[in-house]
Amino acid sequence: MVDIHAHILPGLDDGSESLEESLDMARLAVEEGITHMIATSHGNFYDYTLQEYREAFRLVSDALEQERIPLRLHPGMEIFLNRHAIDGIRDGSLLPLGNTHTYLVEFDFGEDPRTVLTMLESLLRDEQAPDRTLILAHPERYEFMLRDPDLAYYLRETWPRRLYLQTNAGSLAGRLGQAEQRLAWRFLQDGLIQLIATDAHDASFRPPALQSLTQSLQREYSETDCRIWLSENPSRVLKGRELIN
Repeated sequence: MVDIHAHILPGLDDGSESLEESLDMARLAVEEGITHMIATSHGNFYDYTLQEYREAFRLVSDALEQERIPLRLHPGMEIFLNRHAIDGIRDGSLLPLGNTHTYLVEFDFGEDPRTVLTMLESLLRDEQAPDRTLILAHPERYEFMLRDPDLAYYLRETWPRRLYLQTNAGSLAGRLGQAEQRLAWRFLQDGLIQLIATDAHDASFRPPALQSLTQSLQREYSETDCRIWLSENPSRVLKGRELIN
């Protein structure tokens, strides 16, 4: 499996706090069947430089090799969308997922839906970047989505090949709230979700775990559906290819 959303790099954000914790997360990810992971530290919510990101990425990548942990890391960021973030995406100071034109983005949980639409439109209608694609992280967790889930349907109908939705495994499992769990399953059942990721922050409370969820999914959905959410579409993200809807 491929995990496109994990905070495994140490000391950059609210994820891993040390190299030891990063390696614990990596070992658990491998046990869970994850072979590739995008190291999506919060790109502009915490005070660190792009150079510091690259140093942390190299530190963990080298340690994985030294410890013979078979997990391949890929660069990327989870970008908190605001006016400054849009500038950072355009000037290259905020990273896409892997070597692609796809960006993982999030909003303030209490953001005004009108602002959400304005910022998404500014990135998706940018004539200087016609190939840019966005993945909206954990739509089920936003207050504006919980109040008005129709927004998610509108986004997918408006940009079916430019804007994708990624739900958290923890939301589906009920670890992030009952309302969030209900909305995550609703979005999944209605075909709005293209990707499932761990959004891992540590090795215990928010771990890189997918196996138990996979078993739950397979009771409700086909093996093909589960493979698309957990392996095929995440792999397509890394290759810069269009996702399966």
